[in-house]
Amino acid sequence: MPDSYPALRDRLAALDVIGRARPFVGRGEARRDGVAFEMRRTVRSVREILGRERPHVADEGALFLDTETTGLAGGTGTTPFLIGLAYIEQREVVVEQYFLRRLSGEPAMLEAVRERLDEAGALVTFNGRRFDWPILEARAIIGRMRLTVPQEHHDLMSIARRLWYRPLGTYRLSVIERQALGIERGDDIDSAEIPGMYLEYLRSGDGGLIEPIFAHNRSDIVSLIHLRRRARRWIEDGEDPPPPIDWEGLGVLRLAAGDEAGAEAALRRALAVEDDPAVRWRTARRLARIFRRSSRWEELLRLWQHEVGGRGAWRVAALIETAKVYRRRIKQPDRAVAALREASGIVEWLLLRDEPNARAWDDEVRNRLARLRARMIAP
Repeated sequence: MPDSYPALRDRLAALDVIGRARPFVGRGEARRDGVAFEMRRTVRSVREILGRERPHVADEGALFLDTETTGLAGGTGTTPFLIGLAYIEQREVVVEQYFLRRLSGEPAMLEAVRERLDEAGALVTFNGRRFDWPILEARAIIGRMRLTVPQEHHDLMSIARRLWYRPLGTYRLSVIERQALGIERGDDIDSAEIPGMYLEYLRSGDGGLIEPIFAHNRSDIVSLIHLRRRARRWIEDGEDPPPPIDWEGLGVLRLAAGDEAGAEAALRRALAVEDDPAVRWRTARRLARIFRRSSRWEELLRLWQHEVGGRGAWRVAALIETAKVYRRRIKQPDRAVAALREASGIVEWLLLRDEPNARAWDDEVRNRLARLRARMIAP
């Protein structure tokens, strides 16, 4: 992304929004000239952020965005008072933080952010589709301007939900950092405290209240860069992530990325470690679609016969799928009948136990048996 910061400063200075000064680079610095909003700019090397890893080529045109607002519930009245942006430029990671020192500076701040957005090839957020972007868009409309989202918007929350919700019980970024990415923030404030801290800053003018907010926002943005890079390695490059991980979710993400072989490997891992019959069944159905597309009928048959089953209704469902393979693909109707007869015996047991949906299973198995026998005796 080209660095247009000097040109942007000149425009804002001409409007008397900010004073004329050199763009500052560093940590913990701030201009105290009474302007309505300020922009802090921090530059760090890619090596310092990512270590030995290299940023993905697609990320060099991306803009990473995270906001801090006056409320966590969203809505038109919620004001983004700190907008953090980051981008990768050559061998550096540039973090720019646009901060409202007074609420009257919001239009100028949004105008500055708009210029960055217009330059971006892609936007990367965490829950940005539901929270950050709708708030920014609403505030821009109120200020009679228009923000245009870049052509690509990658919301990493959807990836986090797939990979970690079941093993961690949450997909909060702070939890993922600590338990999945191995990132420790040290002293950090809770997101729920931030709106109150900012309102107290507006009342008191105490600059010490906002420094932890800046640090929290920078940590969030840097975590987006880490998460984006590692997710690409795991989803697109086929590298297996460390535990805890939802292997089924990884398989779904690899399928969406077009890596069918990698998806199959992840789904097989899911079957090897999953005990929940519902999850095993869902995983098997995804794996079965891969086998069908490549006409791997023997593997499909083994999937239903040995790798999926369990007891009760789950076993009935697996036997029905087994019968389908025998009848439609392997052309062995006798074995299809045998599988349905076995399913019928299990259904009788379900009826005696008055299990939910037992009647529906009974009807399906009976109908399939009748249709199959009719085909077998037809001339």
